[in-house]
This record gives sequence, C-alpha cells and structure tokens, in this order.
Amino acid sequence: MRKENPITAWLRMQTGLGSGLTPESLAQWQRERIRAVREYAGSHCRFYEKERDFTTPEDLREDPEAFLCVLPKEIARIITLRTSGSQGNPKRVFFTAEDLEATADFFTPGMALMTKPGQCVAVFMGGSGEYTIGGLLKKALAKNQVECQVHGLIRDFEAAGKAAGGADCLVGIPGQLLRLSRLRPDLRPGAVLLSGDYVPESVCRELKTVWETEVFHHWGMTETGYGGAVECGAHAGAHLRHGDLYLEIVDPKTGKLVPAGSYGELVLTTFARRGMPLIRYRTGDIGRLLTGPCGCGDLLPRLDKVMGRRENLIFLPDGDVISIHLLDEVLYPCPRIRDFSVSMTPDYLFQFQILGEAADLDEIRGELLLRWPHLSFRLERTKELPSLGNGKRKISRMETSME
Repeated sequence: MRKENPITAWLRMQTGLGSGLTPESLAQWQRERIRAVREYAGSHCRFYEKERDFTTPEDLREDPEAFLCVLPKEIARIITLRTSGSQGNPKRVFFTAEDLEATADFFTPGMALMTKPGQCVAVFMGGSGEYTIGGLLKKALAKNQVECQVHGLIRDFEAAGKAAGGADCLVGIPGQLLRLSRLRPDLRPGAVLLSGDYVPESVCRELKTVWETEVFHHWGMTETGYGGAVECGAHAGAHLRHGDLYLEIVDPKTGKLVPAGSYGELVLTTFARRGMPLIRYRTGDIGRLLTGPCGCGDLLPRLDKVMGRRENLIFLPDGDVISIHLLDEVLYPCPRIRDFSVSMTPDYLFQFQILGEAADLDEIRGELLLRWPHLSFRLERTKELPSLGNGKRKISRMETSME
C-alpha cells in the first residue's frame, strides 16, 4: 500500500478534517478561515478597518505598521525588503514567534518528502538564527531526526564544496548550486531542494545529470513566512500549505479571477498569522494551480512551477520580453559558464559579465542572438561577480547609455 504524502497527512490533522479531507471540504474550511481572518484583521489593525479589493506591495511600503495586529513587543522578527531601485520605502513584514513556528511546522512534512531519519542536510540559504530560513529548517528537521548544517548564502564556493561533501540533501539558490556543481561535479547528494528564486529547467537538468540526484522545487516568499509549496517525488506540481495560506490566480491587468488552470498573478491570503495577516495580497508572481490527482495520490490543488516575478519582465520595443529568468534558460546550458550577471542601458544594450575562463563568448552571444536577434549584447569575462545580497538575481538597469 502506498504511503500517504506527509503533507497530506499533516493537513488532515491541521484542518481537523481527518479522513474527510477532500478538495470540496478543504474549500469550505478555507472559506470559514477567510471570514475569520477578515474579522480578526478588521478589528485589530488600521489597514483592514475597511474591506479592500486587494493588498499591494505599495501598501506595505507606505505604512507597514498599519498592518500590525499585536503590540510591537510581541513581534519576534521584522524583515525589511528593499526595492529594486534606489528610491522608495522598503517593505517591512512583521512576524510573531507563533507565526514563524507555523512555518517550521510546514517544513517538517515538506522535508520528509526528500530526507530520512539519520541523514544530514546542508542549507545554503538564510542564516542560522532561530527565525531565519536556516533556523526554521533546522528546527523542522530535528523533529524528523535529520541533522541540519546551515551555511548561509554561498560566498566561498571552495568552502561550500567541503561543507556539501557529507550531506545527503542540499538546499539552496538555483544559480549558486549550479555553480557549485560545476566546481564539484564529484558530489553525490541524494536530493537537492531549489528555492529562493526562479528555478530554471536548465539548472534542474544539469544538477540531475552531474550529481545524479533528484531535484525538488520549493515556492515561498517572505510574505508567506518563507514556506509556501513544495514538490513531492511525482514532480507534478508543488503541494501547498493549504492550512495556512489561500491562493487565488488573477489577471495581472484586470484583477479578475482567471479560468481554472490558466496562468495569472498569485494573490495570497494568510490564515494563521497573528502579527501581520495579509488579505488578497498581490505577490507579483506568475503561476497557475493544478487540479486532479497527483502521482503521490494527493487530490488537493497544487501549484505549478512559478514563472517568476511580473516586475522582473522587461518589455522590449518590438513587443518581445526579456528577464533574468529567460536569460538563465539560454545561458546556463552553455558549457563552461560558472555564472553571469547582466545590466541594461536605456537604449537596450545588454552588458554581460561572464564567470568562466574557458567559456566561449562567441558561442554565448550566438545563443542570445538566436533568441533575441534584434538586441545588442556585449560580453566580457570577470573573475568575480557582484554580491547578490539576498541571493535574488535580476537585470540591473543603468541610468545612462554606454558610449
């Protein structure tokens, strides 16, 4: 008899629906939770005193304290998210200890999809503090009797290779783990979990081939409390944190719900957050929901691969688009590239810094021109790339044209 997906088993207990958990009973349960969070937020914070169609990132930047539903002394962590440009207020997201413990509760069954008791996980994300990504993973894995070593974002790839040597599972940013695989093709982790940024299919293919491993996707963001949805071994969509989060898919332009199975912008409502609940928050992520049974036997809606942030799409004069994620799919398959960074001038000249002494720049330029024949590309080698800060990559915009 097939063993039940641990996330499904966890949801049966979390929702109290037990053996009666179905897509229909879950939808009814979630509707009740939505009513409850509207009542709670409406009576505990300034922003939701009146009902709103949506909550936006601009709302969080303008007055984050207006979302607080508890006293400041009850907040365990404040996360500040800087804007991509040089101007504008940052977003600030507040969490109580209880809010972040709920994330660790989701990580426990989620990591059970790819680890076993007695194994070791190396985490190349976040920090080691109690309420960082690394700290929450460590707490979650301890419940599964799995050792967890948190190393943070990779700054020293030689040291990261040594740290990864004895690990059964690696967790990290896609581009960083790809670069690590090219420096240490001898590593053999049993599983790799990619999170924290868009996950290129080219990266998944190479990691599977080079490390002979199974690659899993995770979707989450700061606003979800880090945890959101994770793939199982069937790799047919990511299993959602249904008991804490509700996702809708809307047309990015009109804000109207799209037909079932269609792509659109992910809109988030949080159920279990005391400190700073979010109601119909426009994430900017583009994706869709999958229905029907998963290969693991789960019948609940799942999240298909998220296609990236709408704000990271650059719309070109000829009607085409370009983004760091589309560039990943084109450049990462090129041999001998370790990594790259890119900037764009106001007249659409793209300047690439290529890490990899043996990379063929003419070949790379040719691949770019096959995809975007009307654009101009300038490539040069570098021995080091700029620091990623939070690990998220983007096309930097230059204020002036290059002569």
